Amino acid sequence: MLLTASSQIYPALPAFTLALVALFAKTTLTSVVQVLSRLRAGIFPIPEDARLLRKKPAEAEAPFVRRCANVWRNDTENLPLFFALALVYTLLGASAESASQLFGAYVLLRFAHTLVFLLGLQPWRALLYLSGMAVCWVIAWKSLLLGGLLA
Repeated sequence: MLLTASSQIYPALPAFTLALVALFAKTTLTSVVQVLSRLRAGIFPIPEDARLLRKKPAEAEAPFVRRCANVWRNDTENLPLFFALALVYTLLGASAESASQLFGAYVLLRFAHTLVFLLGLQPWRALLYLSGMAVCWVIAWKSLLLGGLLA
């Protein structure tokens, strides 16, 4: 009910909400994959984790667990920028159609980026990252236009 009423004022709000939840789900899934990979590898560098599972603390994480951590770090560096841009675009009155296309494209690109990052596939990882940044630049440009900051 509240989302429906707010959508009349901010038509892009449903698209923003879906993108937010989808990316939250993606990062949560990445975390679950990391934990399961750590358990499967049986390698625990954090002493209390090793102690809990009756293992000897390891010197380093398993390679795939490190890869999951790199995905997580990449998300913490990039997703806040998208969320800030998407929120401003939404609050400026972006159309539902434009927001759905842009936010949806970004979400799909980030899901694909995570997959190729976990699989170690270059140049796809770089291309997907750059494509996501291009979507963010389009959102930024459109926000400047909607805000009357560009003619």
